[in-house]
Amino acid sequence: MFWPFKKYDVEMSPEVRGVIKLDGVPQIGLTVYRELYYEGYKKGKTLTDEAQTNERGEFSFERITVRSSAPGDLFGGSLKVYQNICVDCDSEKKEIWGAWVPTEGAESLSWMLMNVDCELSNSKRIHEVEISPESNRRTPVHSVCDWHNQKIDTYESDESTDTHVLKNKTKEE
Repeated sequence: MFWPFKKYDVEMSPEVRGVIKLDGVPQIGLTVYRELYYEGYKKGKTLTDEAQTNERGEFSFERITVRSSAPGDLFGGSLKVYQNICVDCDSEKKEIWGAWVPTEGAESLSWMLMNVDCELSNSKRIHEVEISPESNRRTPVHSVCDWHNQKIDTYESDESTDTHVLKNKTKEE
């Protein structure tokens, strides 16, 4: 039932844990930026925070959940959260994570964000991630990182065709 004053939990971001490397070497002292946007929260105010990589190239962000009436709203139920995580590397912003995700979150996306293994020398990829096996819902994630999981199809840029092609999966994936 529609109730205009009821508030719902909206997961802006699950906990994030990862490591950043360049040519296999952990990167120390890099600033990692996270931006979270949801139109149903404070009229679309973007939340930002940052973290530094430690001596092992590791970084982390805490989980952020907000309260909003938008998920129960007649027009707000289809709104998604935009998550962007990037790092400055040699005067270039490298996208570690860029995705529009459902407000209720998704187990596969949470798993990815707890297992960020980022190689900055990689080209940008598009990962198509299964977020609901029952309805076969998938969402794209833009990143220079790789994840090895059967629920994730990774596409790499093919300059000869100016498109993205499915990356071969290994047997352990």
